[in-house]
Amino acid sequence: MSNTNHQPKKQGISINVLLLLSFAFIAFVPVTILGVKIYDAAWDNAWREVREKHQLLAENLSAPIEHYVIGHQTNLSLVAHHVAELDLDISAESKALKKILANNMAFTVGFDALIVLDAENNIITHVDDGKHSVKTNISHFGSHEFIAKALASGKSQLSPIVKNPFTARPALYIAQPLTSKANPKQQFILLGELCIEPIEKLRQGIKFGEGGHSAIVDSNGRVIAHPNPNWMNKDIVDLSHLNVIQKMMAGETGVTEFFSPFKKYDMVAGYTSVPGLGWGIMVPQPKYEVENQVKSILFSQYGWGLVGLALALITAHYLGRWITQPLNELALSGSRLSKQNFKQNLPELRGSAPSEIIQLSLSFSEAINDLSASRAEIENLNKGLQSKINEATTELRQANTKLTAISRMDHLTKLSNRRHFEQTIASLTTRRQSDNTNICLLLIDIDHFKDINDEYGHTAGDMVLVQVAEVLDRNTRQSDLAARYAGDEFILLIRADTEIGRQRATQIRTEIAEQELLFDDQKIQVTVSIGLIVFDINQKENSMESVFRQVDTAMYDAKKSGRNTISEVVVQP
Repeated sequence: MSNTNHQPKKQGISINVLLLLSFAFIAFVPVTILGVKIYDAAWDNAWREVREKHQLLAENLSAPIEHYVIGHQTNLSLVAHHVAELDLDISAESKALKKILANNMAFTVGFDALIVLDAENNIITHVDDGKHSVKTNISHFGSHEFIAKALASGKSQLSPIVKNPFTARPALYIAQPLTSKANPKQQFILLGELCIEPIEKLRQGIKFGEGGHSAIVDSNGRVIAHPNPNWMNKDIVDLSHLNVIQKMMAGETGVTEFFSPFKKYDMVAGYTSVPGLGWGIMVPQPKYEVENQVKSILFSQYGWGLVGLALALITAHYLGRWITQPLNELALSGSRLSKQNFKQNLPELRGSAPSEIIQLSLSFSEAINDLSASRAEIENLNKGLQSKINEATTELRQANTKLTAISRMDHLTKLSNRRHFEQTIASLTTRRQSDNTNICLLLIDIDHFKDINDEYGHTAGDMVLVQVAEVLDRNTRQSDLAARYAGDEFILLIRADTEIGRQRATQIRTEIAEQELLFDDQKIQVTVSIGLIVFDINQKENSMESVFRQVDTAMYDAKKSGRNTISEVVVQP
């Protein structure tokens, strides 16, 4: 008979293993879920910041660039008008023509060169600022579509980025048709090479991140302003094959991703188009910088989770069966805190619990406190960042307000310019007027202004324009609007009836006639001829085209009547 030892077989898993698995599960699963949620939230925040910051800056950069270009188109048209009024043969280069262009270059900031071409694009004369080396043997400017359009339409045309035949550098031009009294049957073009440096300075102030930048392209996708100097000073770079450039050329605004041939990695960019010019502006930032921001937040959270998991595994390894109950209590408490988003702390263990478990409980409490402190610090940092963003946005809006005011002002007389005046009177005619609808217009022309320029020089002419503008400004109420309408013409809008209009016109004419301008110890007597019209702005038959034609006729009647007079147009009700 054999004896058999009935020893119990080992079944199941040891408590130590169970403790290891339990602590691993309790620590790992919440951290993983929290990490996924934090990752998604961090990407959402990152994309929202890109939309809010990059796209906003691209859109805010659009307005000053458009004002800059349109303002210089207006300046060039004034130069062409000035040349056209002179009885000057411009079919061949002359000292007089070159002097006129040089003077206008001195008074018209923003042009690197002024060039006069004939209808076959032969160069008649060329004046530049002397900052770049210029080839002197160039006689033909080359055929360009924008010049042909200017000749065909008789209107100013802005070029895309083209190569300057004198310097071989990329350049922007404004083509302005030019006429001459001495050559009435010939067509000419006045070219203004637009200075790109102010556009580049605006671009340099806009970027995000260490590897971020901004860029501006023309309507064909060619680089106008870019941080790569070779793309601006040597070669004409075409980026029209990029998806983001094609979106801007299509007039779109938004945020997208693309591969940068300049940076050689993927970029996240806010972009917009400049409506009046067809240009595009984008503010790209390396995508990896946005990813790194997200990863840093995720790794921080996973780091805390791994610390907790390591502590749990090490502690479980040295614990035995006699510590099962306090460990279970601690595990249950940890699970409750996880569900409460760690808004409370761990409860104190009973005094019979091992000191190691008590110490572990205290460590978890410190970790939770540190986590709470970290969250509070992150919230404070986010508030500070938002405050700085708000301050930057406010400063940008103030700068835009100043640029808007400058775009409405005549640079010499500080009165409103013609464009702003026409926009103002157009807005009056398109909205219903509930108060007094009588509008009085005074068209004021300086008598013998060309003689003053010829006898005393253009500096004296400018001083006369400023003096007349000061008189108008002194006689302008808050509800009135005075503007420089053309070279030596001013216009004044008054909300008043006929009698008040006559009084104001007489006061202005008298005050100008009684003043004397001292220039180089010579007294210059200045008088003006004034055309006056009063009309009801709500009457449909009083179209602005008809009103301007009538007041212009009245002004010329005043000149025919001997000048220094007022001629009035009577508009039948």
